[in-house]
Amino acid sequence: MKARHPHGRLWNLTSAALLIGLLFDARGAAAASGFALWVPNEDSSTISEFQGTLTAGVHRINRSNDLDGSSTIAFDSSGNLWESNFNSNSIVEFAQAQIRALARNSAPSAVVTIAEDGGGTLNGPEGITFDTAGNLWVGSENGQLVLMYTPDQLAASGNPTPHLILNGNSFNFSSPSLPVFDTAGNLWIVDEDISNGVGGTGEIFEYTSAQVSALMSEPGTKHVDPVLGVASPDFVELEGLAFDGSGNIWVADEEANTVDKIPASQINPSGLSQNVTPAVVLSPANMPGRCNQSFNAPYGVAVDQAGNLFVGSAGTTAHCDGSLAKFLAKKITASGSPKPSVFISANPKGTNLDAPNYLTFGPTIP
Repeated sequence: MKARHPHGRLWNLTSAALLIGLLFDARGAAAASGFALWVPNEDSSTISEFQGTLTAGVHRINRSNDLDGSSTIAFDSSGNLWESNFNSNSIVEFAQAQIRALARNSAPSAVVTIAEDGGGTLNGPEGITFDTAGNLWVGSENGQLVLMYTPDQLAASGNPTPHLILNGNSFNFSSPSLPVFDTAGNLWIVDEDISNGVGGTGEIFEYTSAQVSALMSEPGTKHVDPVLGVASPDFVELEGLAFDGSGNIWVADEEANTVDKIPASQINPSGLSQNVTPAVVLSPANMPGRCNQSFNAPYGVAVDQAGNLFVGSAGTTAHCDGSLAKFLAKKITASGSPKPSVFISANPKGTNLDAPNYLTFGPTIP
């Protein structure tokens, strides 16, 4: 996942996670109104919040010194914000009251810090998401594992051994970066650069809700294969994943510089390395200004209830520190290079965006 800008800066960015249930319809599409788009900025180690249509600019920024290589944001059922620090191998929590007060204190101290355990499993944590029971699932990219922490383990700062340490049985994860739950409770894992068996690199795995329940029954290390894996010879390096309201998958391919739509109808109920053909392949459109493409090395994707697609990119030149683009649903029904309806590029100082990472729909906090 972590490549570098040609001018030497880390870059990285991706996608939506299923958060508080009221914000989402079937398969994890976010509500069209009353949401905010939360963006962790890896290079500046900050968090930006954009509300509504995105045209008003940044609503608030968290500049806490406890952020270090900001990768992903997830909200618990109480509206507290959790963030994964790729650089320092930690996960931190900010209370909702601290988020609300960012205008007065833009650098709050985390109320909880989960640090790397003695076994080194929390290594390069990138994607995080909560299940409905309040367990936190983590893609430990450098550790090549998927981890789960219980609410009791998250109640106070420490370095607990994860309740669950998950890997495959017939294969090992390579870079499991992003866990996402659909509304049926199935767990999907993006493995960025695993050799996928059909000639490409990167695969999307699914564990059923029944498998998830069985995995959580007892603590420990489990070697269990997912029920299915979605692959393509065209995959190069996968990053962000989001579901639309029909259960179709949208996935960012950072190295191919595309965003692909995989129809739900193509995905069989079981079978690893299923060879799929994306129904829609989006390529970048030319744009004026510092960030001269509608996306460049796309990392984060998110889909709202109306089917509009949001794409975050870190940019790959010294002139562009990142961008966000919104594509209307009617513009992404076929392959091509559509123009975004809203396009926000990083300002020259990178104070609004700076190598943004996974995009997350979350609550609008006054």
